[in-house]
Amino acid sequence: MLALAAATLAPGTDLRRIVEVAANVGFDAVGLRPGPGDAALAVADSIRAAGIEVLDVEVVRLGVTPDAEAYRLVDWAAAVEARYLLVVSHLEERAATAHGLHRLAERAAGSGVRPVLEFMRFTAVADLAEAEAVADLVGDGAVSVLVDALHLARSGGPVEKEGFADTERFPYLQLCDAPAAGPASPEALADEARHRRLLPGQGELPLGPLAEAFHGRPISIEVQSDAAWATMTDFEWAGRARRSAEDVVRGTLPPG
Repeated sequence: MLALAAATLAPGTDLRRIVEVAANVGFDAVGLRPGPGDAALAVADSIRAAGIEVLDVEVVRLGVTPDAEAYRLVDWAAAVEARYLLVVSHLEERAATAHGLHRLAERAAGSGVRPVLEFMRFTAVADLAEAEAVADLVGDGAVSVLVDALHLARSGGPVEKEGFADTERFPYLQLCDAPAAGPASPEALADEARHRRLLPGQGELPLGPLAEAFHGRPISIEVQSDAAWATMTDFEWAGRARRSAEDVVRGTLPPG
């Protein structure tokens, strides 16, 4: 399954437009980031008409997102039958992050929605090891960990296949590319992630081994690019994203 991530099209793009673009350029699924005025049922009708799935809904920012809004996002994700709810944390205490995730998992219980914790060097959960430690603290397998190729590279994480063998803990991958060397400061890292990603295959990250490590699991293409948004239509950019991801994934498969 290939999914068009919520942030790949320009900020402010209407959710039904994202669904339309994703379906028309050949994605199997989509990620969505609803705003306060986005009605889940109206978007759900568009999703059913397009014949695609919702991989994830984002984003709950622990320590920033009010509880009422976080719970609304859980319910919104359930209404559109999303598989996952993407969560990041700005809470410095590991136990506080685990508690917040536990509350989201309780809210999502029985809905089919599973919280996934994404690590980034410019958040409180900065790397893979910390994300796993938080997931362990939540316990009961209630929370998964989301691996993003850029954040993994910038935090010095591994790409070995054996490290991601647990499909419950690591249910899907976010794919993009970038130069091998990244910025130094948290602010510059955040700017790179939000505005200057590259299409898979256009940079220097070890995407082949990473895609192989996640073989058989969904891959979400998240490529935020100010340059692309300024020069391409939604359909052009999404189509390039899909084709570049397919090239990377195809390269990990055995001949025949």
